Amino acid sequence: MTGYCLEELAFWDKLSDQERERVRAAAYEADYEPGQMIWSGERDCLGLLLIRSGVVRLFLLSEDGREATISRISGGQVCIMTAACTMSMSSFNVQVQAEGRVEAVVIPAVCLSTLVRDNLYVENFLYRGATQHFSQVLTAVEQMLFRTLEQRLAAYLLEECERLGTDTLKVTQEQMAQAIGSAREAVTRTLKKLAASGAVELFRGGVKLTDKNDLERRL
Repeated sequence: MTGYCLEELAFWDKLSDQERERVRAAAYEADYEPGQMIWSGERDCLGLLLIRSGVVRLFLLSEDGREATISRISGGQVCIMTAACTMSMSSFNVQVQAEGRVEAVVIPAVCLSTLVRDNLYVENFLYRGATQHFSQVLTAVEQMLFRTLEQRLAAYLLEECERLGTDTLKVTQEQMAQAIGSAREAVTRTLKKLAASGAVELFRGGVKLTDKNDLERRL
């Protein structure tokens, strides 16, 4: 089971036989419960996180406790930020949390650090991934600074529907507020405004997009 996930890594065929055996020996399976914090910048380095199933949320946390989601990583993808300490570069204090139940494989930081030192392909893989994450961080900050709450909420609803392939989202207003870095009360007021215009339809525990063109115009 673990070997299959490892062999899916982009740099796997660039490893020597000795490096592959080292990774196989060090990697371990990890399960996370819904809402469990997997890693933050204040914790010890975890290592490379390979998501087998479930969704991991990356978000920024402000001093007053507001959250702003940067991205979500799902099954078959790799989380680079949990391995940021293995790279010689400054990093944002990104939080990594399991949205639902998550099954993953971890390549520990100690093992990964050796690979980064000895194998250029591994180093490049991590730096490319980190660059992508940092770009997402800047985009999240830019949206909070320059977009209105209505625009941020409309963008979130459209992006989530596209990501999930449905017009109906089973997501609470508290989760929406966390995703866009706002207060639940403000999100509730904005949703009611969108519902009154016919852009969305609210139901207990979720929202349905009824006029995507309306939402797109608000952007």
